[in-house]
Amino acid sequence: MFKKFSVSSPAKINLILKITGTRKDGYHTLATLFQMLELADTLTFSPDPSGRVRVACSDRSIPEKKNLVYRAAQLLWRPGLPGVRIEVKKVIPSGAGLGGGSSNAATALMALNHIWRRGLSAQRLRRLGAGLGADVPFFLAAPRAWATGIGDKLTPLPPAADFHILLVKPRVKIPTPRVYHLYDERLTKKPTLLKMNPIFKKGGTSLEETVRFLENDLENVVLETWPVVKRIKGELTGSGAKGVMLSGSGSTVFALFDSRREAMAAQRALSRRPWWCRVTSPRGDMQHAASFLGGQ
Repeated sequence: MFKKFSVSSPAKINLILKITGTRKDGYHTLATLFQMLELADTLTFSPDPSGRVRVACSDRSIPEKKNLVYRAAQLLWRPGLPGVRIEVKKVIPSGAGLGGGSSNAATALMALNHIWRRGLSAQRLRRLGAGLGADVPFFLAAPRAWATGIGDKLTPLPPAADFHILLVKPRVKIPTPRVYHLYDERLTKKPTLLKMNPIFKKGGTSLEETVRFLENDLENVVLETWPVVKRIKGELTGSGAKGVMLSGSGSTVFALFDSRREAMAAQRALSRRPWWCRVTSPRGDMQHAASFLGGQ
């Protein structure tokens, strides 16, 4: 029997997101630069005497059996394994383009592999995770990585230099499938393969270098269709940030700053708006996963 424990489940942003093609199954292939954040949910695992897997989430809008944590558990469950109760304390908003659900699923895979002594390698867990969502393998790989395919072919990268990030999310739901559909409708030329710039393999990539490469193929579609996102980007662009961009398919916009003081000042300026705002920074290690994935 294991003892109750908690582990963090970090968010992410996409510093680059380029669509490189479409597969026969309808999925889009992409090239993206993932960056893990200090902003994180918390997952707590405790023994459950019922012998079942039970998931309780602080976000009541996510039904237990549709929660990616529950679905991840079912991938590893075998008859006779001890019951586990998983409490998910949400800090990362859902539908934000910050990968909260995918991160929770990856964290559950790592922890349950440990609890149930399944002995699956990190590579095997990434393959399983890819079936849950395109972002899941990243959270099992590195705090910063270049990804291709549907996001499952990963090249871990050295940590970025220290900078600060203001995240701003409006109270709108942006369905990812609709964003990709709108992108396809407006596509005027065939996407091309994008290779990773060698500069990203350098340790400590500076904020100035990072800002130079910011690009998101989905951003214009989202800004044109959801005016509140365009308004947020406009306000952040005027806040003194070094760079401002949509994360993933939205709805969160992030702004990059040299200092936490500047990021906090921008947050205060937006404090009267009906938007979720949070200052965070890049995560430079995999401490949340070290005890589960070390050496695998």
